[in-house]
Amino acid sequence: MEFIASVIALAVAYQALKGYNLSKERTLLYLNLSFVLIAAGLIVDALSDLVVLLARGERGFGFVFNLGYTINFLAQLLAYGLLVFAYLYQTRSLGTVALAALPIVFIQRNTLTELILIFLLVYIATQTAMNYSVNKNTNALLVFGAFASLAIAHVFFLIYILIPIFFPFAHIAQLFGFLLLLAVLLRVNQPV
Repeated sequence: MEFIASVIALAVAYQALKGYNLSKERTLLYLNLSFVLIAAGLIVDALSDLVVLLARGERGFGFVFNLGYTINFLAQLLAYGLLVFAYLYQTRSLGTVALAALPIVFIQRNTLTELILIFLLVYIATQTAMNYSVNKNTNALLVFGAFASLAIAHVFFLIYILIPIFFPFAHIAQLFGFLLLLAVLLRVNQPV
């Protein structure tokens, strides 16, 4: 699922770059960079999981599993943080943001890391919901749906820590969010 999600994320990044080249809208450039980071994190996490699976429980490969997740988390943190920055920059409310450094122990599906990503995604989903309430167009609705789906995916990843059955639902929600973003970018990049 992570390999598929990374391919879709790369397609989103490509379409965002294509849109930026046409419109020079800086938000699309931020979206491009964000999804390149997300795709890279997903690929690293998927490859580390594959290495662990191929090692068949050999001692010493557990760190690869955690390293892959850590890199994926950092990539997502930077990506979603960049999108939050883009929204704050767009609304000119950068002065109201206080950034604090948190020492985080990175382990696979850590509650704290998932909560951080949920917080960032809920902020982005809220901003896109406000944009939809003003614009009332299909593209704004698709963008809101995409980020709401990504936030739900990370809620499922958080719940998965306690109830493993939520793991596939988390990946499905993530794929759906990526597909919605790809759909809106394909709609925007259509020649008029």
